[in-house]
Amino acid sequence: MVALVLASGGVVRVGDQRGVDAVVRLASPSAVVVEASSFPGPPKAKLAQRTRAVVLGGPGVGPRASCLLVFPPVGGAPALGPGSALALRLALEAALPVWVAGEPRPSGPGWVPLALAGVPGWALPPAQVSLL
Repeated sequence: MVALVLASGGVVRVGDQRGVDAVVRLASPSAVVVEASSFPGPPKAKLAQRTRAVVLGGPGVGPRASCLLVFPPVGGAPALGPGSALALRLALEAALPVWVAGEPRPSGPGWVPLALAGVPGWALPPAQVSLL
């Protein structure tokens, strides 16, 4: 996925946590890494602010993301972790295109099956605004 984004001229922005964040950082040494420690407050607030900056951008991070790719926890857990769930909610509120890897299909209307780089998942393209 990272190679596809970089090959298309895109910029990768990622958090500073373990798991997928760490894999993305290894695959993209040029990624913009948003560190929770750069935000004030208790640990949960720092993580939430970090997630907001990854999706919505901000000073030192850049503009809002152009899309969001979400990977569920290892083992196919049915629920996203709190950071991924927040990122997904923020992206949907900002009307960004979203892709979620694997199963189950995310809840809500409009999700379509779409494999990216051979990974099955679900896409939610942004709603088009009618000019009529």
